[in-house]
Amino acid sequence: MKSRTKVLIANSVGKDDDGNHYILFPSRWSTCVGKTKSFNFYPYELGYLSSMLKQNKDLEVKMVDGNYEELTAEEYFEKYKKFMPDYLVVETSSVVYKYDLRFALKFKEKYGTKIIFCGQHPTAFPKEVLADGVDYVATGEYEPAVVKLVSGEKPKTIDGIYPNPVKELLDVHTLPFPEDDDISRMNYTRIGGCDYKEIEFFATRGCPMNCNFCVARQTYYGKPNFRVREVQNVIDEIKYLKNKYPEMDGIFFDEENHNSNKKFVMELCQAIIDNGLQDLKYDAMCGYWTFDEEMLTMMRKAGYYKIRIGIETASVKTALGMVKNVNVDRIIEVLKMAKKVGMRMYATFTFGSPDSNLTEDGKTLDLIEKLTKEGLLWDFQASVCTPQPGTPFYNLLKSRGNLLTDDWRKYNGNTAVYEYPDYKKRDIESNLPKAAWLYLKTRVRRRGVAETVMEIVRRDGWNSFGVKLIAFGKAYYRAMTA
Repeated sequence: MKSRTKVLIANSVGKDDDGNHYILFPSRWSTCVGKTKSFNFYPYELGYLSSMLKQNKDLEVKMVDGNYEELTAEEYFEKYKKFMPDYLVVETSSVVYKYDLRFALKFKEKYGTKIIFCGQHPTAFPKEVLADGVDYVATGEYEPAVVKLVSGEKPKTIDGIYPNPVKELLDVHTLPFPEDDDISRMNYTRIGGCDYKEIEFFATRGCPMNCNFCVARQTYYGKPNFRVREVQNVIDEIKYLKNKYPEMDGIFFDEENHNSNKKFVMELCQAIIDNGLQDLKYDAMCGYWTFDEEMLTMMRKAGYYKIRIGIETASVKTALGMVKNVNVDRIIEVLKMAKKVGMRMYATFTFGSPDSNLTEDGKTLDLIEKLTKEGLLWDFQASVCTPQPGTPFYNLLKSRGNLLTDDWRKYNGNTAVYEYPDYKKRDIESNLPKAAWLYLKTRVRRRGVAETVMEIVRRDGWNSFGVKLIAFGKAYYRAMTA
């Protein structure tokens, strides 16, 4: 009897050589969070890939998540070497690439394992990744290409296996439910910004926008797009999760733009209500431009309690540099509608984008203060606009000579790896402690000092709280005296 081909699907490492932890979301962002573990994203594309491969009875498939397990490269290999895979599939990003490469090459050296790398960094640098000893690079939205490759099709015939052209976008209606046997989706319910135990969920794929810093849009999809699953299929998956995990509180639709199609959202909300699922808590990544009071009211009725939107900047000049539309009046209008229907609103902001400067980014800080003071934002997140390799933003900075380093570990959302002639690295980074101060004031305003402190302590512990408080004080002082 012929033995089955063994495939190990491996999410990235969890720690580096110095014991620093990483949050991995290669199709959006990845970052180092220091010595204390924060949270983990569900590796959804690997999860879909695992379910797709398991439909082939000639394959023995195992999915593991070293990021969740907090494994270093060496620990990763030692823990899973007994599986002795024929193929190792790793989705990696620039921040952790060298560590992922290290444990992958150990499998190749020991067992002759064929290595398949996919994700942001391999798509950006396929030639270099192959030169590092990887056997195959699957570019873009990689699931169908990897399925064909490990199922025995010749690499030269498969679009999406470099150097062949990137495969056309997949049909979301062909996707099974993502992996939930080898790894549990309940392990990923502590994601930042979630107020409840919410399982990550993907009812749509794609984004119709063209922001030049966006990894998902630029590196994975390659063009504006938006695809929705069948509403009944979405409902079936929610029911499956609710039955399997009665302890879960809700669903986090962690997509690029959950609400790009109003018809889809309205039908999904009605189906949630018709199936008695409105008692769950729903949280969704959305674009603000499609909202109206009818949609927000319907979403609230269906159990949506929080909406996350990407505002990014208050500067029209900076927005143009991002290839992004911004309309502050429209933003405020939507936030007021949301407040009226009782919806919590969460926004993301970023500093250091193309055509920004200290004055233009100052407008964003002013907007954050205005929106939080008026109670229009429940929460927000701020970062340095990081030029992820593979995006036009990265290519632009490289062509202009603005990049300061190619140490990929620093491409983490907290560090300015570039500067402009009139906007230096220190000035770009100075916006973060200013935003952090506004964030702290927002939490204290809503919950009081004692509850804010205890919330952080319950999550991170007293030692971590003390370290963060000292670091914040130093950073804030530097920012205020810059």
